[in-house]
Amino acid sequence: MANTLGLGPSLQLYGVESSNLSRGTRKGLIMAIENLKAEVLKKNECELVLKIEIPQEEVEKEIELTYSRIQKEAFMPGFRRGKAPAQLLKEKFRSRCQEAVLESLLPGAVSQVVKEKKIEPVVPAKISELNFDFDKRGPISFQATVEVMPDFEPRDYKKMKIKRVIKEVGDSDVEDSLKELQRRNAQLVLSDHGTVNNESYVVVDYQGFDNGRPLVELRGENQLISVQSPIFLREFTEGLIGMEKNGEKNLEVSFPENYFNKKLAGHKVVFKVKVNEIKEMKLPEIDDGFAQGLGAKSLKELKEKLRENLIKLEEYRTKEAMKEQIIDRLIENNPVAVPKSLVEKQLNYLIAKTQRYLRSRGLTSEDIGAQEEVLRQKYHGLAEKQVRSALIFTRIAEKEDIRVDSNEIEKEIEDTIRLTKEKEEEVKRYFYENIDQIASTMRENKVFDFLIENGKIMNEKRK
Repeated sequence: MANTLGLGPSLQLYGVESSNLSRGTRKGLIMAIENLKAEVLKKNECELVLKIEIPQEEVEKEIELTYSRIQKEAFMPGFRRGKAPAQLLKEKFRSRCQEAVLESLLPGAVSQVVKEKKIEPVVPAKISELNFDFDKRGPISFQATVEVMPDFEPRDYKKMKIKRVIKEVGDSDVEDSLKELQRRNAQLVLSDHGTVNNESYVVVDYQGFDNGRPLVELRGENQLISVQSPIFLREFTEGLIGMEKNGEKNLEVSFPENYFNKKLAGHKVVFKVKVNEIKEMKLPEIDDGFAQGLGAKSLKELKEKLRENLIKLEEYRTKEAMKEQIIDRLIENNPVAVPKSLVEKQLNYLIAKTQRYLRSRGLTSEDIGAQEEVLRQKYHGLAEKQVRSALIFTRIAEKEDIRVDSNEIEKEIEDTIRLTKEKEEEVKRYFYENIDQIASTMRENKVFDFLIENGKIMNEKRK
């Protein structure tokens, strides 16, 4: 993040906004600071420290230019705009001038040094050790810590031993997949059984009480509950077994100490339950009609399609497992440092992704006892691994001249339209809006293919 030096929000190194008082740019070009002194020190593999001194004459010049701009713009009671005495102006706008001078000179000085030394910062510089006597108009000295990508040559990435675990798809796998389709297409119907059993689906009204006090969060009407569902506590669902339609019952349920809702953890709650309906799952017959309902001409064709899909799924799983092996080997062979800011950025992405997933299911991090700090500890290692592997893959792509050209991207767009059946203009808009990310992913996949082609593959069958 940009360092504000305690001088207000307008001072941001490499920032988009600058104060109107800042010298800034003229015709889009940053004005060079003459006789700028700079020393570059290597703090570690990913951090450089720039020791910078802006000479006194440049500081004095900038102070006078800033006061001149203030005089033209400032309004002081009793004086026409631009006619206030210089001394009075300097007394009243001293701090404003000081901030504007720093805002103008510091970013320009850092940018100038970075350009001259051919440094490519990952994020804006962090300023420290600022030394500036405004009243004496002396030189400005400071340090700027800059994060950079590590400089390394990838090694030992060819002829890696990679295990390819292959699972042959058999008739039993097809039958299991067919039965899963049957379960997914089952229908809930009113049960012929007069009582709830361990396979029933029950429509209930319930109200939870804690020491006789009704709990708003434990109230439901016409809620469909599967007796076998792992979502509900076993004491609750097992207590439904044997109940009849329109029957009522009080169920005592003990919430575990580690229950995600801390208000209920360790509490005993009495549920008043009424059974409105008892239902059961009716499975469809597996025949040609079932297959036709799923878009196949016959049961035979459906089985063939299932076999094809299972083969593709196994190929995908095999390739993903090989990718994970490759990443682990590359990191082991290339123990490179990674910029902390990139790890932090990836960590924030992983946390946000987790929180979005929880929100989509009506939960928060606090509900499952995973506050942000807990998530940060959990995902930090993964974030670092992902950043490190991405850096290694980038270096391999550069060394082996692995690229993604426009024709490959156009083909990817065409394949996406064909496979997803989305509207062409929507797919193209998505690609063009995310072109850098998509091209990067495509190049990474090409690197994977290159490493597999140049690896020592050991095939192994899995049952």
